[in-house]
Order: sequence, then C-alpha cells, then structure tokens
Amino acid sequence: MRGRAVIIGRVVSGPARRTDTALAARLAALASFGAAVIHFAVVPAHWQEWMVAGQFFALLALFQLVWARAVLARPTNLVLAGGVLLNLGAIALWVVSRTVGAPFGPHAGEPELVQAADLCALLLQLYVVMGAGWLCHRGLRGKPISWLANGVVLLGATSIVALASTVGVASGLQHGHHSPSGTGTGHHGPGVDHADEHRAHPPEANSPAPLDESVGTPAQTAPAPRVAPSAVPLHDSHDHEHG
Repeated sequence: MRGRAVIIGRVVSGPARRTDTALAARLAALASFGAAVIHFAVVPAHWQEWMVAGQFFALLALFQLVWARAVLARPTNLVLAGGVLLNLGAIALWVVSRTVGAPFGPHAGEPELVQAADLCALLLQLYVVMGAGWLCHRGLRGKPISWLANGVVLLGATSIVALASTVGVASGLQHGHHSPSGTGTGHHGPGVDHADEHRAHPPEANSPAPLDESVGTPAQTAPAPRVAPSAVPLHDSHDHEHG
C-alpha cells in the first residue's frame, strides 16, 4: 500500500510505515485536541469573571487545536518546540494560580480551587509535552512497530482522551466560576452564613435573668411603680347635673 510517510522536518513519498515517532505524533495530536475541547468549554465561565481570562483560554484552545493538525501534517522542530513551550507555560501558570494565586487580574494573590476540568486538562497537556518531547528526541530515528501494538496503543489513548475530555467539559460547564479558596462562602453565597448565625443565637427575650453576684441567685428586679388612676373632678359632674 503506497502512501506518504511523515518524517520529522520533511514529508517524503514512499510506503506508509508504522513507527514509534509516527505513533507519538498521533498521541500528542490527540491529547492536544482533548485539551483544546476542555479549554473551549471553560471560556464562558472565565469570560464572565474577567474578559482577559476568557480571551486567554480561547486563544490557548485555538492554538492547541491548530497544533494538533500541524503535528500530524508536518511535525517540524519548530512546531514541536512551540507545542512543548506553550503547554509547559500553561501548566506552570496553572500551578501558580492554584498555590499562591494568579499574579494579575481581579483575584490576584488568591489561590483558586482545583476542579476536575483543571486536572483533566493538566493530564492531557502533560501527554502533549511527552509526545512532542519524544519526537524531538528521536528525530529521524523512528523504529517500526507492529500494527497490533500500534492499534492497541491508539485505542487505549483514544479512550483515555475521550474520558478526560468528557469529565473536563462536564466539570467546566457545571461550575460557573473558579471561586478563590480563601473566601469561605462556598457555593451558596454569603446569605446562608448570616442565616446560620441568626439561627445559632436565640432571641434576647428568651435569655435567662442575670445572676445576683452577692447571693448567687437570679437578681430580683424592682416592680414598676403603680400609677394611680386620675380622679375625675367632682365639680364636673355637678356642672353636668345643673346643665
């Protein structure tokens, strides 16, 4: 069967070959596609929090999508280096934002919560770095592999990427935003905390009477003075009789 074999840095005509470098390129492209799907899914939530963050994730997802196609068509050293550097930068930024907080933005310096979408995208980006790094290391020294090994590895990688993408998209759409971990308000908002405080403290009317320090018994409060009813003048009644 005739075809075009992809070799690092160039494309040559010849019989289609199954090599470890060609398999690594397919795996890296597959992982990059899955990471792009997750990042596209979280764009609306980040856009609502901060427009710049939404634009960043949109551009990151677009680059990962284009890179997945480029590494299959022509995996040159420039393409591979770009994929490694960008994904390593995204991983480093994620680690910083989840440990000490983002260096800029409305929530700068506040560590964010770690969610399933973050972990799935992180896993896929690590696969991209490993696949592209293997391609850079092997170069033109690809070794042929059997069709069975090639199929088994591709099937397993496709299953992992599909599962990670599904979980990541579901998590990214479920959570409206990445709330900082130090706020302590949770998903119900601050109103619930105030309501709990009101329920925890009973009304002051039901509180027991203060103790008299001298005898150790409840202090007796002095009765309120009685006000005598105002007497009606007698001359008024006489005036009515005469009238």
